[in-house]
Amino acid sequence: MQGEFRFSPLENGLDFLLSSLEHLTEASAGSGGAANPSADQIRHQKRHLKYALLHLCSSIELLFKVRLHQEHWSLVFSNIDKADKTAQDHGEFESVDFHELTERLVRICKVALSDKQIRQLKSLRKRRNQLEHFGAVDSLPAMSASISTMVSFTIDFVEATFRPESLAEQDLLIAELRSKLGTCNAFVEQRWKEIRKEVDGFYSVIECPTCQQLALEVEAGSVRCRFCYHTSRPEEAANEYIARVLGYDSRYAVEKDGGEWPLSTCPECGDGTLVTRLPKHDGFCFNCGQKWQSGELARCCDCNEFYRTDDVDVGICTACFRAKVEKD
Repeated sequence: MQGEFRFSPLENGLDFLLSSLEHLTEASAGSGGAANPSADQIRHQKRHLKYALLHLCSSIELLFKVRLHQEHWSLVFSNIDKADKTAQDHGEFESVDFHELTERLVRICKVALSDKQIRQLKSLRKRRNQLEHFGAVDSLPAMSASISTMVSFTIDFVEATFRPESLAEQDLLIAELRSKLGTCNAFVEQRWKEIRKEVDGFYSVIECPTCQQLALEVEAGSVRCRFCYHTSRPEEAANEYIARVLGYDSRYAVEKDGGEWPLSTCPECGDGTLVTRLPKHDGFCFNCGQKWQSGELARCCDCNEFYRTDDVDVGICTACFRAKVEKD
């Protein structure tokens, strides 16, 4: 019928992705390069950054559901046992939540999602929830880097896991996405050109929980990201890293299920800012910047705190060993 438009879920998901990049591009151009942007320019940037994030999250969730639907229509129901085709056709059902959605993609559809990608997805969702419900403090470089990374992941996900025939009508839209992503990536690349020498010359550098770039510098109680300018106190930085990079939920939820919160006292500086279970290190202190490789830390069997191991590891820290000797 003339005047009618048909919007497929796949097209909607890709269009949300394109909208995210368009908003991000507008935000990047919003200050006009001004060192001190005006109130109107700041408001312009904030609005576009907000919708860049919201539309990206909507896109990922929708495209994940479309992929699940390609496997079988019942998989998009929260309760598969109550799946009803008529209810789905009318949109009158409770759809699967995001956590279960990703699990079904991996378990049923055999979609390969790395631990890092799952952590990034969780971090993005938390960021969206903070923005919607609690307010958030963010920056253009941080948002540009994280949104560009997740848009790239989403395009790759679609092209790698969707049936080729389902993408036949979306070639132009995907090509446009790739083109706009290149523009946004150029911003990230330029920022790295500006900071590369500084970052390479610093000893204690770790992934920033705000922009996910390997540019967070830690030294003598100072925590600062060279890429996105994010700063925080050591304890705050440690907890941000645990939540956003390692992907842990609240301490209560972890310990309630018998898990161990990966935050301890640093054996180097004595501050409670030692994060353990990092992907490439046994531990990293967000106060003094000390990092330990695999096997260099162990827990004391007496006080349960971490200590530095040596050639003769007796399972007890120096302080507890001395206390035992003095007692005897």
